[in-house]
Amino acid sequence: MENIYAELTRMLEAGETVAVATIVDVRGSVPREVGAKMIIHPLGRHVGTVGGGCGEADVLRTALDVLQTGEPATVHVDLTEDISMQALGVCGGIMDVFVERVASDIQAEIGTVPGMLAALRESVLNREPVALATVVSRTAASPTTDRPGQQAVIWLDREPLGSLGLGAMEAQAIEDAREVLRGRQHKLLKYEEASVFVEVQRRAPELIIAGGGHIALPLAQLASMCDFSVTVLDDRPSFVTEERFPTARQRISGPLRETVAGLPMDQDTYIVLVTRGHSHDVECLLEVLDRPVGYIGMIGSQRRVDAVFQLLVNEMGIDPLKLDRVYAPIGIAIGARTPAEIAVCIMAEVINVLRNGPATSISERRRERDRRRREAR
Repeated sequence: MENIYAELTRMLEAGETVAVATIVDVRGSVPREVGAKMIIHPLGRHVGTVGGGCGEADVLRTALDVLQTGEPATVHVDLTEDISMQALGVCGGIMDVFVERVASDIQAEIGTVPGMLAALRESVLNREPVALATVVSRTAASPTTDRPGQQAVIWLDREPLGSLGLGAMEAQAIEDAREVLRGRQHKLLKYEEASVFVEVQRRAPELIIAGGGHIALPLAQLASMCDFSVTVLDDRPSFVTEERFPTARQRISGPLRETVAGLPMDQDTYIVLVTRGHSHDVECLLEVLDRPVGYIGMIGSQRRVDAVFQLLVNEMGIDPLKLDRVYAPIGIAIGARTPAEIAVCIMAEVINVLRNGPATSISERRRERDRRRREAR
């Protein structure tokens, strides 16, 4: 999302006028998720995608009309055609795509003004919860004459920037948007007078890789491709160079335990412990076990993990319930053998946790066994 807004800012600063398409609602299986965005440039210099194929072609055609008229529009993309060898679509759902014109000289008109873009990007860079609320439709019975497209930037702890133009419903819509922001998932709010799409500007999830060895190399590449902000750390300077990790946002050399302890972490932080020795993994684990992170994964065989966790419980008094949050052995079982394959199984697990997916982790067998043992006591 940040890349889309960065490119949109660049285009506006260059005085260009473009259309922005946003998926605001989906039903069934569709190629892109709610919140996916695409910039449609009148000269074809598009950025992003809302799914490709015939559905995106419909969006592009509508965007050209929006660029001409300035009137926002919602494209109803129906991919539920009968399956046949001649069918062009590969999905079977429906998505609604809101298309608006955005220009650098728009202030009170339809579209995202440069000031709103700057406020959004600043909050995202500061890792501050923020959302963009957009009126995507109005009913004929709406008491206001405003067209769709009115927008407001929403924070949890300050007044909004902009207005939705909803009159008496404005305060309720703003509070509902804040509730969506607390839930950290995009949502289409539907009222009698209008529908409002709340686009939560989630920070890029951060993957911290402790250890710069063979597995870290493909793992950092995969994470970057999946839009994670990557930090790699190792106590050997030659292992965390820009040449080895060109896609990483940070490359840190220093004592592992102390470095991990000093890093800022929150619920959008995902930590993978793949150092050169299990003792280093455990030292780092002790520093993050009580941190409010989204994921902790530690490499190691089932036998070694069992032995290490038993020592932590018996000799260091660690509450065994705390160890239930650790994904160890790390990853999802795909029969991985090479460093690249192991990186794939780790990244699959990280994404599964991020998206609350249905896949079963290798470590679930250990958790289930430990739960049965605790219940038997």
